[in-house]
Amino acid sequence: MVDSHAHLFFDGIYQDLDNILKSAKQSGVNYILTVSTDSKTIPLNISIAENHDNVCCSVGVHPHHFIDGYDLEELIILSKKTKVVAVGEIGLDYHYQDQTPKSDQIHLFRAMLSIATQCNLPYIIHSRECFDDIFCILSEYKIPSSVFHCYTDSVENAKKILDLGHFISFSGVITFKKSIDLLDVVRYVPDDRFLIETDCPYLAPVPHRGKPNEPAFVNLVAECIAEVRKTSVAHISKITTNNFFNLFQKAKFLWKEKYDAV
Repeated sequence: MVDSHAHLFFDGIYQDLDNILKSAKQSGVNYILTVSTDSKTIPLNISIAENHDNVCCSVGVHPHHFIDGYDLEELIILSKKTKVVAVGEIGLDYHYQDQTPKSDQIHLFRAMLSIATQCNLPYIIHSRECFDDIFCILSEYKIPSSVFHCYTDSVENAKKILDLGHFISFSGVITFKKSIDLLDVVRYVPDDRFLIETDCPYLAPVPHRGKPNEPAFVNLVAECIAEVRKTSVAHISKITTNNFFNLFQKAKFLWKEKYDAV
């Protein structure tokens, strides 16, 4: 099983990383993608991946970290490191417009997409209350497929994402009582187009809601999806692992021997 979106460098996770990774392995989580959010912590995130065989990472700047600055050329160099398999998380978030103006977010998003283009890497999309702008911008770029992480939107927008050739990732949000409508998306997305994630340390699934999240809990996301789609957890584990490697080809190369055994 793969946790396709975690933040292992965040406070509370990094300080207990060995135990958290051990717990993940005991829960059958064999691979973890630790996703960057800002320039300052990217070197730490890369270091985590380089020092743990079952962890890979991404390089990118979250829309709310525009104010922290970034060096585009340096990010391109870092994106070429062996354990970096994606650009992310990047995108737009109009929910908190007072944090970063739309114009700055769009400028940053385009800059991050240029990295994906130059490095031929898939990218990880953070999208909140901004779908029209996201779709408009993505239509301008001929770059690898992406994954819309922690998807919480409608079936209609899910269809648009799939039609563009991208993937959708489900998090612990699908276990929340308020997420009844989101389960329609869980039923709708075909087997070969979705991933599972924790987004740890955020969004811990039920029954851990309100507590720090960790990669081991991605099992609970898989269990919820299996119940909704009326299949087995083993099936969800297998197809989402395959989908992860189909999207993140560099990770497939890194873990070729292990992947071939799946």
